[in-house]
Amino acid sequence: MVIYTPSDPIMAESNSIHRHRPDQSPITEHQHVSITSNVQSNVLKVVLIPDEPTLKRHLGLFSGVCFIIGIIIGSGIFISPKGVLQETQSVGLCLIVWTACGLISILGALCYAEIGTIIPRNGAEVAYLKEGIGSVHERTGDILAYLFVWTSVLVIKPASIAVGCLTFSQYFLSGILSNCGSSPELVKMLAIFAILILINVNSLSVSAANRLNIVFVICKVLIILTIIIVGLIRIGQGHTQSLQNSFAGTTKKPFGVVLAFYKGLYAFGGWHNLNTVTEELKNPKRNLWLSIVLALPCVIILYILTNISYFTAMNKVELLISNAVAVTWGEVALGSAVRVLVIFISISALGAANISLYGAARYCMVGAQYRYLPEFFACVQTQRLTPLPGVVLVGVLAIAFCIPSNIYGLIDIFSFSTWIFFGLTFVATLCCKVTKKNVQRVINVPIPIVIIILLIAISLVIIPIVYNRSIRFLFAAIVMLFGLIFYYPFVYRKIELPFMKKMNSTLQAFFKLQQAQINIE
Repeated sequence: MVIYTPSDPIMAESNSIHRHRPDQSPITEHQHVSITSNVQSNVLKVVLIPDEPTLKRHLGLFSGVCFIIGIIIGSGIFISPKGVLQETQSVGLCLIVWTACGLISILGALCYAEIGTIIPRNGAEVAYLKEGIGSVHERTGDILAYLFVWTSVLVIKPASIAVGCLTFSQYFLSGILSNCGSSPELVKMLAIFAILILINVNSLSVSAANRLNIVFVICKVLIILTIIIVGLIRIGQGHTQSLQNSFAGTTKKPFGVVLAFYKGLYAFGGWHNLNTVTEELKNPKRNLWLSIVLALPCVIILYILTNISYFTAMNKVELLISNAVAVTWGEVALGSAVRVLVIFISISALGAANISLYGAARYCMVGAQYRYLPEFFACVQTQRLTPLPGVVLVGVLAIAFCIPSNIYGLIDIFSFSTWIFFGLTFVATLCCKVTKKNVQRVINVPIPIVIIILLIAISLVIIPIVYNRSIRFLFAAIVMLFGLIFYYPFVYRKIELPFMKKMNSTLQAFFKLQQAQINIE
């Protein structure tokens, strides 16, 4: 049972609303109808609700730092080390790539912080592309924002969820079936089962999904601290053989290093997510960029120390043949206690998938509010106030991505698609420096730095295609461009097919009846 509403289900629980602002984002240009029941007269009453609920600014500096760290640390640090080492072929270059990935993330995050304070809207890239690039050419900004929603819902978010659940499945089975191993079919089945559980949790209760995220964050922190502390102890005991002659065997293929950045940057994914809740930050002009400056260096240090800890228990060959890096490390460093570590790691990976699904459903709602997706995806479940259509759509697509069960292939698809829109957001930042140069800026990233990070984004998109020529990059590009077929008739021309009109009228009548029954009860 669903009811049409433009608000986020979390905010739907708030009674405070505000009037439409002249400078408000297009996301709130549409008035929506909420159906309520007048029990005394038994007559349905239609009330127009103001455009957008007031978003309480409850995130301070500490909350912002924790938000970034909690999102970044997920499954990436447990699966990316193998991919980075596979492309670099040496411990020394591997650690350099990890550090460089962190620095790239900082530069990208600072660019996001600048445009986030210029365009302080929820929705991040959707608003930045539409209003940033749109400030130079309105139609281009609208098309790019549409393509971002299309690609995020169909490729980026489902691929991210699939990676998290496959990692969960692989680590969990590696722990409980350590003697006999696990078949690829079993890994797929458990991953799909995990996605179904996440779909149910996110469909039934927003608060339950949030409480689940808290448990996942605690597990992440405990795992990382355990790995680092044990690694430092092993270094003190003299287990440093793999760290000696660390540049031996370094790859001679420069393009291969770019693919190593793909794997490393995936582990830093999430550095931009604080921008999605800009309107909920206290003093965003200060706390947005400061949270980034404090959080990302902490993550870089944690990741470097975690990788060093891995090499105190494994050499290059052992790490590359391992199907679950942290499990192999735990078997050497922790002995029988590794089973506890495996449970925490699998839960952490599942937490990353849960956060992705949680956010993906909101992207569906934002896309529907912009009329980039069918309005049905702006609906929430009447009684539980969860974005049910978006959760189900992204969850089903994630199940489809699990079928190939190639984690590193999914990471390449995810990274390729993500960095295209990162690059476009950096272009939007440059556009705002020209079209919105009179807007007060708390942080002003120099144009040469923006150009450098833009060139890095372009290289991360083009070089893998030239060097690898993998079908998965072609797949991501085709899905992305295929969305243009639907843009002209359904977004630009606003054509509504007869069956969609009939479905909308049927749903509206159904919503009225269901809401009336609920209020009477």
